[in-house]
Amino acid sequence: MFKTKIAIVSSLTAVMILAGTASAYAAVPAAAKGQTTKISAGAKADKKTASSEELVSKLLAKLQPGEMIAFYIPDKEKRQFDSISFVSKGYVFKDYDALAAKAEQMNAPSLKIPETYPKDYKFKEGVIHLKTPDSSSELYKKLDKQLKAEAAKGGKEVYTMPVETGGEGDSTSLTFVKGSVEILLVASHAKPSKPMGGTPVPFSNPDEKTETMVIGGIKCTYTTAPKLKSRLSWTDTSGSVNYSIFADNAKADVLRFAKAMLEPEAK
Repeated sequence: MFKTKIAIVSSLTAVMILAGTASAYAAVPAAAKGQTTKISAGAKADKKTASSEELVSKLLAKLQPGEMIAFYIPDKEKRQFDSISFVSKGYVFKDYDALAAKAEQMNAPSLKIPETYPKDYKFKEGVIHLKTPDSSSELYKKLDKQLKAEAAKGGKEVYTMPVETGGEGDSTSLTFVKGSVEILLVASHAKPSKPMGGTPVPFSNPDEKTETMVIGGIKCTYTTAPKLKSRLSWTDTSGSVNYSIFADNAKADVLRFAKAMLEPEAK
């Protein structure tokens, strides 16, 4: 049907690690057949120290669709924010109707293809990513305690534990293509920002440039930055779902997709 995907773009992986989670996606058939992967509670140290990205890539390669693990890479410098992270494999669909049915089953954010979406673009694939445990949850606290206790014994570069996800979806993405141009639409559950360690730590990229605009009565922000895909972002009127459209050098087409999604709702 289609091949399992485990490759990660380095810059994307780094961003996801900072956010406390990394994810990839794989073909649906493996999960449908009930295949599982045994995941050890730890990984042997390599002769040379691997980078965080290399360690995460190795963890991803062991996962089947619908599986998640918590991992902890000891911080040798003992920085203030020394936390566990998560890596998971969601589900890829080539058929939109199948994706929509699975998204509803997993309570993933709705991301419908508008009837008026640009017809010169073709639907390539859709992905449902798994929901990770909230940092305030008992599960998170349990995993954090267990992984750090294991790490205190030493001898490994990365410590891992399997996570029962509950089968919930955290975000849904759709990819459209036109020649060499790709447009990526992403919908994710909005999460209230939480201060880290009791002190707000805002993240800002000094190289970012932003432009605010209103589409269909919704305030949107178009952001560009060197070496990153440009994106248009907004939050729905209920404040429960965040939307983003990513593309390289295709601002006009990004706006076309946004108008197809937002302007019908304003009528």
